[in-house]
Amino acid sequence: MPVVRISDLSWGGEGISRIEGKVVFIPYGLPGEIVEVEVVRSKKNFSQGKLIRILEPSPDRVEPLCPFYQNCGGCQLQHLAFQRQIREKERLFKQALNHALKAEEILVHPSLLSPSGFGYRHRLQLKTAWENHRFKLGFFKAKSCQVVSINRCLLANKATNAVLEPLREKMQILGYEGWSPDIELQIFEDPHKGGIVFSSPYRIAPTRQIKVIKELREIPGLSYLVFRDTNPILESGGFHLFQKKDSPEYLLPVDPAGLSKDIRLSCFPGVFTQINLELNRRLISWLVCLNLFDPQDTVLDLYCGLGNFSLPLALRVKEVIGLEVVPQAVANARWNQEINRISNCSFIEAQAEEAVHQLKMLDKTVSWVILDPPRTGAQELIPMFASGDLKGILYISCNPMTLFRDLALLASKGWKVKWSQPLDFFPQTFHLESVTLLTK
Repeated sequence: MPVVRISDLSWGGEGISRIEGKVVFIPYGLPGEIVEVEVVRSKKNFSQGKLIRILEPSPDRVEPLCPFYQNCGGCQLQHLAFQRQIREKERLFKQALNHALKAEEILVHPSLLSPSGFGYRHRLQLKTAWENHRFKLGFFKAKSCQVVSINRCLLANKATNAVLEPLREKMQILGYEGWSPDIELQIFEDPHKGGIVFSSPYRIAPTRQIKVIKELREIPGLSYLVFRDTNPILESGGFHLFQKKDSPEYLLPVDPAGLSKDIRLSCFPGVFTQINLELNRRLISWLVCLNLFDPQDTVLDLYCGLGNFSLPLALRVKEVIGLEVVPQAVANARWNQEINRISNCSFIEAQAEEAVHQLKMLDKTVSWVILDPPRTGAQELIPMFASGDLKGILYISCNPMTLFRDLALLASKGWKVKWSQPLDFFPQTFHLESVTLLTK
């Protein structure tokens, strides 16, 4: 078998080498290592390798703590020392950003770091399957649709982990073979509260929904259990769901340099929340302390969700307008506005493109845009930012690839990237978020 030296890391966290001049990607390989590799798949421009033996390990190689690592596909970098993970992701981000914008050097600040490399998630997206009459609960194996059963995830908080095994046992007792829903499990540690959203290609009968809820509601920490229809409506299986009472919440605490008061954010079932709450708090504190915003500014928060950015920024500016297409998220944001008694913020339910057009037709003057799109990016919105009196755009991205595409398009419209700030929301994985400032 070939013996090669690994020269770099890919965006997906795989080692990169060459065999007879052809690029080969080697999962779990690290830069500088000499390894024995088996080529398991060969394509026209690259090959996929399997790490057989490490002959000379990297000094940054560590023993993964998770017993499911390399089987479960949730993490990619547990074998790399935490501080080196951050440096590598930051280096790759900076390199690709400069390449995308054809710039010699764009200022990239040191990453905002997660307070912990483990135990930071309050929400898990779980996969399920039935195999030999046994219910499997876990994650997909890397690059497959095979479910790897787990009883613990080291990235999750203690409250979430405490639910995993009781949940698997009770689903086994119910015995609804053939029903293998995706499960969004969300449990907050403080307060100890949360719930489950089931998503499935088909609906189970209401009588079965009721049985599921009766069986699972006994698990400590679950304050709601709901079913997402295909359209995507949430149902509570015959039990009335009191969203305003049963939903968990998190606190954005008062900050002498930023927030002038505590903000409580309730999280309705099925509404997106940042999975790393501690880093989310640090990000918001950092945003409001940037001194970008004047008291007379109007901020447009696109893809605003439950108001995670809108409501704290409203304490610093004249007005915030939040736009969101998901009805449940808009209701959530309006409830959060009400409980925090913030009057200079409004939330509009509409497609972002449609709402931006409506605001222009109303001659609404916006000073700043907060752009926090899904992983697909915001390509369709960019023509709307070609003109106007905007002071700037803060682009918050969870996908560097679509970010770089969109930044290049914005640059073609006259926007300039002033700086970018990586955010290490997902330690032990190759994922990286960022905030990028653009001005005219």
